[in-house]
Amino acid sequence: MPTPLVREDLSSLTLQDTPVAQFWYQNRTPITRLAATIAFLCVWEASVRLGWVDPLFLASPTQVLARLFDVFWDGSIWPHLAASGRTAALGFLLSVLVGVPIGIAMGRSTLVRDTLEPFIMAQASIPTVALLPLLIIWLGIGTSAQVMLVFIGTVFGMIVSTEAGVRNIDQRLVETSRSFTATEWKILWYVVIPAALSYIIAGMRLSVSRVLIMVVVAELYASQAGIGYMIFQAAASYDTPTIFVGVVILAAAGIVMNSVLRFTEKHLAPWKSSE
Repeated sequence: MPTPLVREDLSSLTLQDTPVAQFWYQNRTPITRLAATIAFLCVWEASVRLGWVDPLFLASPTQVLARLFDVFWDGSIWPHLAASGRTAALGFLLSVLVGVPIGIAMGRSTLVRDTLEPFIMAQASIPTVALLPLLIIWLGIGTSAQVMLVFIGTVFGMIVSTEAGVRNIDQRLVETSRSFTATEWKILWYVVIPAALSYIIAGMRLSVSRVLIMVVVAELYASQAGIGYMIFQAAASYDTPTIFVGVVILAAAGIVMNSVLRFTEKHLAPWKSSE
């Protein structure tokens, strides 16, 4: 009797039961992404070193890494980071402070939505970059014009996302709250905002890329410092390693901001994360 049992146990084992296979299935996403990134960087490095691409037009990853180390070591990058960070933070914060209340009002009131929607859709359809000359004329070359450009480029996404979140709330929750004599303020604070929170944070995450784009565009024409200004100056002298340093910094900033917003959503709206 023991022998058949042992044979049956061995026959039931599959490749998925091995420790290597279990490790792969638990970590295949980060492993796959890391392998793809390493392969991409290796091909990029080889294409420059082997002369397939002119280094004047495409710096190798090692050159970019060396330049990245140099600009942080000598401190030349810090004024640009401070300028871009200030513009991005002020523009993004202003778009949230203005866009979220307007979106909530449009989601809750048909009158407000019907009144503001034509203006918002018309403004959202205009390329934001086209307004930069006007902003420079009105506000001058400096932080004010840059912040306003970032604000205009991101606020409409915040409004639309917040409005969609408010309008998709289960109305039974609102009616139940009213049946328990809850005031409109309490309904807004305890029902509407928590239910729409995931949409609001999603709007913020979508706005992150717009913030970075608008910061770079504003600094190309209306600044004397910033990552966009640094990229523009490097391009004028064919300094491709510095150009890629700016691109890497912008990409890292977008990843960090998106991760922070994901973390915020996980803690402020844990029921959405569980779903």
